[in-house]
Amino acid sequence: MKTRTVSMILTFLLIAGAGIPAVAVAAVPMPIPAEPLMMVTMERPPDLTDTDFQKLQISPRHSNMELMPGESDEITVTVTNKDNVTISLDPKVVDQPYSEYVFDEDWITITPASAELGPDDEVEFTISVSIPDDAERGHYGLQVAFTEDVMPTPYPSPYPMYLNALDLFISVWSPPVIQIQPSYIYDRVESGKEYDYTVNLKNIGEDAIEINPKLGGERFYGYAMGMAQAFEDDAITIDAPPVVPAGGTATVTLHLSVPEGSKGRYEGGLDLDINDPSVDEWNGMIHLSFEVWTQPTEPFVKTFAVEIAEPITIEITSQQYRHYTCGGESGGSKDEEPSFDVTLKKTSGDDVTLTRTMAAYAGSVNLGGSDCIPPWEIDSSGMYDESRTSYVERYTADGTVGELELGILPRYAEGFEYTITIGDAG
Repeated sequence: MKTRTVSMILTFLLIAGAGIPAVAVAAVPMPIPAEPLMMVTMERPPDLTDTDFQKLQISPRHSNMELMPGESDEITVTVTNKDNVTISLDPKVVDQPYSEYVFDEDWITITPASAELGPDDEVEFTISVSIPDDAERGHYGLQVAFTEDVMPTPYPSPYPMYLNALDLFISVWSPPVIQIQPSYIYDRVESGKEYDYTVNLKNIGEDAIEINPKLGGERFYGYAMGMAQAFEDDAITIDAPPVVPAGGTATVTLHLSVPEGSKGRYEGGLDLDINDPSVDEWNGMIHLSFEVWTQPTEPFVKTFAVEIAEPITIEITSQQYRHYTCGGESGGSKDEEPSFDVTLKKTSGDDVTLTRTMAAYAGSVNLGGSDCIPPWEIDSSGMYDESRTSYVERYTADGTVGELELGILPRYAEGFEYTITIGDAG
């Protein structure tokens, strides 16, 4: 390559008042090409506004159907020529590349098979869809293209996008043969204790359905991602039959042995792995959620001041909400009622005598049946579902002046509210 030297000016920067050079830049030879460089250019993508295609108005542009195997349906599509030339219509079925399943062209009939459409003319096409009895359940996507016009792209495309087309989405489904109850299990459990839970299945079909329950469905719920689990999957064992008989029922039992010292939550899933094409993977999952909790050993303390020697009334209320356990501990906390150990003393240390004057129970009952009783087994007595209960204790103390400490130690209570009344409680 030919070169020539570009001289750089030797520059002296004088520091004010010093009279000496501060920076010197020397001349540097730089290679310069004798001929101009070739510029690399990219091909300009086609201007879509200048694309020459036949202009049709298609109504509707999008449609969907929900059909069971053996069913059929049809839609009417109106095609109007918005161009100034006669257009030949030759509709064809094109699979969508992103469709979950491949649609069989034999399942669809288009009438008329072709048409000649003059300017401003319109024609109605009847698109009939018939799903065979042995069709696979799933979601199908296709296009009915009336012309060969496709969207131009600046690069090769393996799947053309037809401009004059109907987008048709078909969902092939069937009602589930297996009924599942419940869909999730949530419970508060204690470290070192054991619990049993049940999932009820009913087969309303004419053939036995295989099942293979296993843990591992939590990835479909997203709860367990990035969460430190209170215990591992090996704390849960599963007992289940291999099949649910035709017209019969089956029970899947989960046994939970909470490891000693466990703290926090466990989020996971039970994958029933049902061999029934009408039950998708999501609906075959039972969400499992367990909160490990420990009975408190130290009381809650509330300090308050009394300025007038009037009677003191203390009321404590606990709200209990039924968990979706469908089972629970055998002979353990599920049989325990909430209660409170209540103390009152002066901050100086002297005890104040408390007298319990009232205890009350309340609840909320629905007539829809419990989630833990399968709907196929509900009778009149099983319709009652007590979703919430509450327990109230009331204490009184003689009037005393000074700063007092109220201590409340709950037993088998998820939480509580308290009220301190000084004077007449009404």
